[in-house]
Amino acid sequence: VSALWLRTGWELSLLILGAGLIRFARHREMTRTGVAFAALALTHFAVFGIGIDNPLWRAQSVGPWPLVDGLLAAYATAFAAALLLGALASKRGLPLARPLRDAVLMILIAAYALSELRHLFAGPVLTAAPLSQTEDLLRSLLGILLALGFLAWGWRSDTRSWRIGSLVLMLIAVGKVFLVDTAGLEGLLRIASFLALGFSLIGIGWVYSRLLRST
Repeated sequence: VSALWLRTGWELSLLILGAGLIRFARHREMTRTGVAFAALALTHFAVFGIGIDNPLWRAQSVGPWPLVDGLLAAYATAFAAALLLGALASKRGLPLARPLRDAVLMILIAAYALSELRHLFAGPVLTAAPLSQTEDLLRSLLGILLALGFLAWGWRSDTRSWRIGSLVLMLIAVGKVFLVDTAGLEGLLRIASFLALGFSLIGIGWVYSRLLRST
């Protein structure tokens, strides 16, 4: 059993215990304990799943099949913990509860998508293969697609935080294309890439203006 599965099992146990106490406890102190367990599950994932023991730089098996693997279980557990804690914070009327929850959810979605892309190219151990130029370009494309998805969700749910997060991610993705991806190209290929990037930015700007005008 890889470290990813062991860590996810521990976090899921904390989350289930915390959710159970929040749902069924009759005393306020027990409910607070449940909140602490759920927060501990999310914190543990942030420190180890995203940071110290991230499969992107720490060798460990995530499973043989992309999209149906340990990454899905780990990020789904963290996603559920963030939703639970965000809902509780919103009920208590905390002003920054929803923006903070949305920021955490966007980070989780982006990190999960990048990890699954790495799984497609590297196999069960994400550190087993070097980063190829194709994968690096797909990372930029994935960032742009995620940003458009965040924008669409922000427009559909009338949520400002998702629209702001979309803009930030779009700027990061486009900046990476402009400063990093095109730097390794030469001659006509580089000129063509700049033209493609220009037309893409025009299209993206049109989408943003349409959706933001309708909100």
